[in-house]
Amino acid sequence: MLPAHPASDTTPVSPLPPLLFPSLPPHLRTLAFIDLETTGLDASRHEVLEVAILRVDARSLKVLAEYEARVQPTRLADAHPEALAVCGYSDEEWRDALPLREVLATVTPLLAGTLVAGHNTSFDWGFLVEGYRSTELPLPSVDYHRLDTASLAWPLLATGEVESLSLNALAKHFGLHRPTPHRAMADARCALEVARRLAVRMSRGGHMERLLEESGGVS
Repeated sequence: MLPAHPASDTTPVSPLPPLLFPSLPPHLRTLAFIDLETTGLDASRHEVLEVAILRVDARSLKVLAEYEARVQPTRLADAHPEALAVCGYSDEEWRDALPLREVLATVTPLLAGTLVAGHNTSFDWGFLVEGYRSTELPLPSVDYHRLDTASLAWPLLATGEVESLSLNALAKHFGLHRPTPHRAMADARCALEVARRLAVRMSRGGHMERLLEESGGVS
């Protein structure tokens, strides 16, 4: 587990001006890129195994703070074997994992006041919502919009530039290396870098707003 802290943000990134989107209103100036690894696809039945959060300045897309933690599963009998294999679960690897309630208590201030972002954010956010409900912790106050890189990249699929909207396909399209796919922090960073590439590409023509409108990237 890593504590929340100011991040050095050493991931290779696209060149960005200091403020790519200086006109964003105050309530949309902070993003939280989230990624979860889980024991399956059903938030009402399966559990969170790993959480990663990147708190990001939406105007520059620079990381402000980061947090990652492995979570102790309590119902492995309900886990899907393929899901465990994909994320590399083992008792040994998860020996220092934390209770979900402790992880969510740390995550709360990182999420507070943000617009939640990521790749297929509805999946990850659904598990977080269920986690807060099951631990009886208050859900953090976040913006009702979501920023989804899969939706933002829709024009690339529509024009045949990518073959799918998967994170792997978008990473390949932008020449991004994914050293550890299906690890929460690696995927959160990859989603952020995809967002950076899309932002730079569209800002060159001054058409980021049009991309958002056409793709439904913000919902």
